Amino acid sequence: MDTLAQKIIEAHGGLNTWNRYTSLTAHLAQGGALWGLKGHAGLLDDTNVTVGLGTEWASHHPFGPARRTTLFQPNRVDIKDDLGKVTEILDAPRSSFAGHTLETPWTEPQLAYFAGIAMWTYFNVPFLLGAPGVVVERLEDWQEQGETWKRLRVTFPPGI
Repeated sequence: MDTLAQKIIEAHGGLNTWNRYTSLTAHLAQGGALWGLKGHAGLLDDTNVTVGLGTEWASHHPFGPARRTTLFQPNRVDIKDDLGKVTEILDAPRSSFAGHTLETPWTEPQLAYFAGIAMWTYFNVPFLLGAPGVVVERLEDWQEQGETWKRLRVTFPPGI
C-alpha cells in the first residue's frame, strides 16, 4: 500500500479499528441548496444516517416529517413507512438519472439514492484506500499559495 494512503488510514484510526465494526450511525443536519433545487427542501434537515462499513448500504431515519426510513443499496432503494412497510421501491436507481439536468426534480427514492450513496462514500473514505481492488497511485506534490499538498489518484473497481 502507498505510504501516503497508509498515513491517511492511520490518521483515522487504522484499518484494524475500522474492521471491528459493521456500521456507523451519525445524527445529521443535512441541508443545503441542492435539496430545494431538486424539490425536497427540508426533507433531510434533521435525520440520522447509518451506513455499512465495507458493505455498500445506507439508511436515513427519519426521512421527512412522516418519519419514514430509507434503505439505499447500489441496485435498489426502498422507502418504508413508520411501521416498516415498504411503500416505494426504485430498482436500478443510478440509471433513473439518465437525461437529467441540474434543474430536473428528483423523486423521493432518487433523493434517498443520492443521499445514501454520498453518505456511504463520505463515511467509508479514507478506509476504501485499503480495500481490495482499489488502486492508489501517488502523484507529484502540488504547490498552492506557499503550501505543498500531497496527492493521490484513486481508481475504484466497478463494484464501488
